[in-house]
Amino acid sequence: MKNQSEGNSKENFPLLGIGPKVLLCICPFFILFGILNSIYYPFFQIPINYYVLVIIGSILITIGIFVFIYSERIISSAHSSSELITKKTYAYVRHPMYASWGLGTLPGIFCLFNSWFLFLILIFYYLLFRIFVRKEERFLIEKYGEKYEHYKKNVNAFFPKLKKYKPD
Repeated sequence: MKNQSEGNSKENFPLLGIGPKVLLCICPFFILFGILNSIYYPFFQIPINYYVLVIIGSILITIGIFVFIYSERIISSAHSSSELITKKTYAYVRHPMYASWGLGTLPGIFCLFNSWFLFLILIFYYLLFRIFVRKEERFLIEKYGEKYEHYKKNVNAFFPKLKKYKPD
């Protein structure tokens, strides 16, 4: 019987991948930027009507949460299978769950806080994503080989392409 601590084995990878690790590592930035934002708030205020920001933020949060849940359902239904998922949201971006946070939910939340300074956290989010996703990508290359290599060459990791991926 396999030990559950062997999460790095070729057979298993956590369902949420690196997401929890990225969000945990970004917490100090939330605290630091939140403190600085509250001290210097008027300086960091976005020069747009706040109601417009609430609408934009609400739309971004809604889209981000929808894409996250939709992508999570796709991946959870195929998590135990040996099939590479390249359809639906995964046809446009390799890591739609992480992208939904970095391009939708977090920017939406920052709009609600009415601070352009908080948007700098997205730089750290993206850098942490790029660092931590390497492990996940190595796992996928080991598991799916050339099939994943082809997918990786044709589909961006974080920023969605408008052109839908079609496997050969």
